[in-house]
Amino acid sequence: MDVAVLAGGRSPEHEVSLASTTQVLQHLDRARWRVWPVYLDRAGRWWPAVKPLPAGATWQANDPMAAVGGLRPGAAIDWLIDHAKVGVVLPVLHGPFGEDGTVQGMLELYDLPFVGSGCAASAVAMDKLRTRQVLQTAGVPLAKAYEPKTPWLRADVGEEFAALQRSVGTPAFVKVDASGSTVGVQRVQTLADLQSFFAGFRGRFRRWFAEQAVTGEEITVAVLGNTGDTLQALPPVGIYPRCDNWFTHEAKYRPGASEEVVPPRGLNKAQIEHVQELAIRCHEALVCDGMSRTDMIVTASGPVVLETNTIPGLTRTSLLPQAAAAAGLTFPRLLDRLLDLALARAATDKVAQPGKPATDGNGALEAESA
Repeated sequence: MDVAVLAGGRSPEHEVSLASTTQVLQHLDRARWRVWPVYLDRAGRWWPAVKPLPAGATWQANDPMAAVGGLRPGAAIDWLIDHAKVGVVLPVLHGPFGEDGTVQGMLELYDLPFVGSGCAASAVAMDKLRTRQVLQTAGVPLAKAYEPKTPWLRADVGEEFAALQRSVGTPAFVKVDASGSTVGVQRVQTLADLQSFFAGFRGRFRRWFAEQAVTGEEITVAVLGNTGDTLQALPPVGIYPRCDNWFTHEAKYRPGASEEVVPPRGLNKAQIEHVQELAIRCHEALVCDGMSRTDMIVTASGPVVLETNTIPGLTRTSLLPQAAAAAGLTFPRLLDRLLDLALARAATDKVAQPGKPATDGNGALEAESA
């Protein structure tokens, strides 16, 4: 089957997406999949490859000679369906305009199967504040948070710092509402720290909030499966930054900057089972499909959930492939599993879509009975 692999995008995580895509293209099983890379540039144009990428070949993301000229998204999907005969899409996109439901909604309009959660689940999970609301309703333990009431563009940083201190104290972690890969996350201790955060991100994101710093062992737990079907929680991964005292963007993506251990050092069997159950609860509460990865800190009194990612990183140092390997699932087989889950969800959706016009099997609409 022909699969389109979407890479890049308009978000601050553009480069992370390209690093993930490099790994994906190297490991997709060419005995099962004919692979069409699609580069999404920072301006929003799509560049589908002019021909499938052979196994072992190197893909250059910004090579216009190897791609159909920069297209609008809808035109690009038309080309992928009509010319490449693509039957499923693998979005390797992180952050806004890729992981937040925008691309997912468009693919749903085309009835084109794709890996990962649908439009609604992707949009909610990408928004950290809305995620908190969903997980709170589901009884998931979360860090105490300060949620500002004043719109960010009108907020006074001094007043907000005082309110933050009254609510959650310092140190605290301030976060923008819709980003990933630790972009837009900063540890604050002083007013100057919050001023730096405001200067860097106000105007780029609509909202922000602060969470109380909690002490414990940082872990992540990935889940595979479609909500409503059997879900598999992979072994948790313990995260131990070597260069920073928390899991910064650099600690995530610079080789050797963090040590990741499966299973985490400080967790016993009962604790491992508990955090796996908690990750499944988050996956189901957000109605995720395909995959998710829930980040937590295990404190002395139990785990606290930080967030759930619907398109986890797939680079050489990323946590989902490490967890899959610990469960005996190689990277090629992990990709097979994700694509199979996408096709299974699409088949289920086609069975029960109320109000969808029936056809006679040849594409012609059947007349309604009087």
